Amino acid sequence: GPARPRPVATRPAPQPRKPLVGALWGLRASSVLAAVGEGVVATALPLLTAALTRDPLSVAAVIAAAHLPWVVVTLLGGGLLPRLERRTVLGTAHTLRGGAVAVLAWAAAGNSETLGKLVTAAFVIGLGEALADHVEDGADDLPAPRPQPSGLARALRSGGMVGLAVVGLPVGGLLYEKLPPVPFVASVFVFCLAGLIALLPRAPLGSAPRERAMAPPPPLRLSPGTTRPTAVAAAQALGTSAVLGVLVLFALDDLGLGAPSFGVLLGALAAGATLGGLAAPEVGRVLGARRGTAAAALVAALAYAVAAAVSSPSFPLPSAVALVLGSAAGMATGVLARAELHARGGRRLGAGGLRAFHLVVWSAIPLGALVGGLVAEAFGVAVAVALAGGVPAVVAAALALSLDQRRSTSGPNTGKWLTAADKRGAVARDRARGGAR
Repeated sequence: GPARPRPVATRPAPQPRKPLVGALWGLRASSVLAAVGEGVVATALPLLTAALTRDPLSVAAVIAAAHLPWVVVTLLGGGLLPRLERRTVLGTAHTLRGGAVAVLAWAAAGNSETLGKLVTAAFVIGLGEALADHVEDGADDLPAPRPQPSGLARALRSGGMVGLAVVGLPVGGLLYEKLPPVPFVASVFVFCLAGLIALLPRAPLGSAPRERAMAPPPPLRLSPGTTRPTAVAAAQALGTSAVLGVLVLFALDDLGLGAPSFGVLLGALAAGATLGGLAAPEVGRVLGARRGTAAAALVAALAYAVAAAVSSPSFPLPSAVALVLGSAAGMATGVLARAELHARGGRRLGAGGLRAFHLVVWSAIPLGALVGGLVAEAFGVAVAVALAGGVPAVVAAALALSLDQRRSTSGPNTGKWLTAADKRGAVARDRARGGAR
């Protein structure tokens, strides 16, 4: 009979390679480790500055320099940074922080620190933090081996907040009490380890996120109707950062705290900010966006005034509690203002509108720190906490109440926009980090 054709061996079609679980695990571990290092430095750097000088403006300049890089990264975030490989940006961020902290450790060990060195180191450390946050905010674009119900970026922020507030900030004060160079030396090792873990895995972007990254950046401008919510958030950020700019002097001199207690206070402020962000949706649902934002801002102003009025080295607890309440109310004000921003911007609020909002708010933070230093230099640190922290909060409340009520969201709508804004990163970890520094 005729010869039968031999079956042709066929190879199975190549399947797309699934990213390893270790890639996302490594990103989480790197984020938590880096947050611990940030917390240690966030406590030790103001203490080192206060040991060098008691001039409020000089201390505030170091705090302002640590926040200024977020303005730079916001400007670059729409065009250059999305085109770079995530591992490269994250590795660069950890390397910058590790190098700057190593310089601080060397200077503290030799008693050779100067204001110029501290300002430069604070800027470089802040630049590393801003770059790392930029990568983590876009973590939801990374492929995951299994569904991420809450979003990877949100999980990174939550883990980072635990490392920052629970571990890094209190430990920074304890290590500084032992010897000033110790927290900086420890942070060098933490940042180096975080950088190694971040560089090991490789999780490429999907096709759609890659196309978005390579697309031309949208125009950087506020969307119609979002100017006043942006002004509310900026005013509150200015007041909060004015308090943070002189907080180390207020804690050491007016409250009589030592280095370990200062670290605990910073951790409590970060925890308070987190709780304020979590409580903001309920406040918005009960009071509505306008009244809820105004009420939160007024509570922040009152808390800062009380903290200054009852400050006493013999009994610092009431003032410390008022500061924590002010931190929580300030965060709630910012979250409610962002929800109002999303509600009023609607579909017109694209990436360009969000970047413009972030640019305005982040620009207000270093400016607020300098304002706090100037007021403290002229009238005293306690007066700066009450006035420089409280007056911008009152302005934020007035702006919130002046929003057009006909376009304002109702209570249920406010809750909806708060939920949507939170998924986009409304309660961002970098905001809470700002509340801790």
